[in-house]
Amino acid sequence: MPAQRTENVSPTVFKKTVFEEGFLGNLHKPGENPQIHPRFKDAHLAATGGQVWTRFPPEPNGYLHIGHSKAIFVNFGYAAHHGGKCYLRYDDTNPEKEEARYFESILDMIRWLGFEPWKITYSSDYFQELFELAIELIKRDRAYVCHCSQEEIKVDRGEKRGQPRPCIHRNRPISESLTEFENMKNGKYRPKEANLRMKQDLNDGNPQMWDLTAYRVLETPHHRTGDKWKIYPTYDFTHCLVDSLENISHSLCTTEFIASRQSYEWLCDAVEVYKPRQSEYGRLNLEGTVMSKRKILALVEEGYVSGWDDPRLYTLIALRRRGIPPGAIINFVSTLGVSTATSNIEIVRFEQSIRQYLEGTAPRLLMVLRPLKVTIENLAEDYILMVEKPLHPKVPELGTTTIPFTKHIYIDAEDFRLEDSKDYFRLAPGKTVGLFRAPYPITCTSYKTDPTTGEVTELFCRLENEGPQKKPKAYIQWVAEHEPTGSPVKVDETRIFHRLFKSDKPSSDFRKDIVPNSLEVIKGAMIEVGFWPLANKSMIEARQEAKARTEKVMKNNADMPTASHDTPYATSEQLVGQECVRFQGLRVAYFALDKESRVACLDVSSGLSPAAYTQGDSIILNRIVSLKEDTGKVA
Repeated sequence: MPAQRTENVSPTVFKKTVFEEGFLGNLHKPGENPQIHPRFKDAHLAATGGQVWTRFPPEPNGYLHIGHSKAIFVNFGYAAHHGGKCYLRYDDTNPEKEEARYFESILDMIRWLGFEPWKITYSSDYFQELFELAIELIKRDRAYVCHCSQEEIKVDRGEKRGQPRPCIHRNRPISESLTEFENMKNGKYRPKEANLRMKQDLNDGNPQMWDLTAYRVLETPHHRTGDKWKIYPTYDFTHCLVDSLENISHSLCTTEFIASRQSYEWLCDAVEVYKPRQSEYGRLNLEGTVMSKRKILALVEEGYVSGWDDPRLYTLIALRRRGIPPGAIINFVSTLGVSTATSNIEIVRFEQSIRQYLEGTAPRLLMVLRPLKVTIENLAEDYILMVEKPLHPKVPELGTTTIPFTKHIYIDAEDFRLEDSKDYFRLAPGKTVGLFRAPYPITCTSYKTDPTTGEVTELFCRLENEGPQKKPKAYIQWVAEHEPTGSPVKVDETRIFHRLFKSDKPSSDFRKDIVPNSLEVIKGAMIEVGFWPLANKSMIEARQEAKARTEKVMKNNADMPTASHDTPYATSEQLVGQECVRFQGLRVAYFALDKESRVACLDVSSGLSPAAYTQGDSIILNRIVSLKEDTGKVA
């Protein structure tokens, strides 16, 4: 299971996990998947020791999104639950679309979600074996080289008629196809001039049996093999054979590959190799957003969002930047269960799950989004009272923080009205309210306004510290002005992310569905000075946990790559970012520190005080989620 903190569950309460019931609970046991020869089963079990072996095989042509979190959870989680192993296999068979940043980000996101690959492999590791299997397929008269155009292939495969017909090259001599395949390999043909196609069953009702392409010519150099190969295997040829070569016991994928299961099994049997069992579960879709790489790329390139990690998106790097804890995502996915039905989930349900997770884990700090100055007239200029307050009223182990209470404080402008009413309980002229954790309530006696705009710029209040105390009907948050302790902590930007799309299911013309001004930026918010020690502690703990976890991985798994390899590898830095600094602005929202923030004291190499502002610091906060379902009102 994920290598992160989990809540204690009473051992006296038996609870079936998602891996023991339903779809996953009904999967075959290792070795029960049928084979055409008994020796294949025996060799497989000898290689795996009868363990569950799975794989997560992403194409490195884009960033992972929230839907991939389910695939990661299912593949890594199922193997871990059964004491097995899970590969991270990069399906790098299309050099035209692959970039180094995608390879690195995929490993980062898997580890961030709490999982560790047993081995990191590439489909390109097996290019030679796949080539040899393709030759074997031709020799068995199960594949042929085709020179048809793409349009002719589509017609032959019945895409315009509904019924396939044999390609004119289908029955060419085996020796001819072997020669032509070698010509393809040696660069005789340009892209689309020749393809190797599987000779399947054109009378079958499944289009995945209508002579799929096995190899095509590509001229783009490969990131790992350079220009060694001029031909590259397709997904339909590669996937099942590499599963076989890696002795996968459970090939778990989403239901759009149901039709592919038949060709998957056909190919393994056609070349007579061990045949893994493919099983399909319903994918996870989040309504109200887009997952398509093409659409997200358009949003980025056309300036609707700032990048693939813009917190309004639902890529995993965007959710991480927004501050959503990885444990909250795994919690969310696990509660959905796993079945063959697609999970179409509303954003509000996802956000509610995040709220519930943060409710018991996020420390709480006093915060005012739109500060309004308050001068307490019956306190001396040098008055100061240090107030100790818990970081969470129900989680004492999170500790406490100490903040100053002085003559000059700030409250949120929304907590004051000039006109009072019976259903309004916060501050108004002549009205008394309590201040969270402060010793006494205050009463507004007068106020100052801007002569031009009429806007209230300062309140004058009396501290009700004499005579019998009457409990206030309401309490509001505040922060004090006290330069010696660095109070308040001033926030340069607070970013509020609203929905990017108007509808739950953005149309194909998704640009028309975009909500204008979906990013709201509030400048000048203030937080209590307890932010500094909290931020410092959060980063120290994150670094310690990341280091311990990474060292454990490298110690326990000699097969994991290191810096000396030409592949992404596990590092402590992958698990630590400024988003580790999370808190609830009391009665405001949940926030995290954005990666664009500059907070010098959080840099362990700076040698600076662990809890202080430094000239040049810039604090940028991202709202993770509101305290309750967002109805359009900020926070």
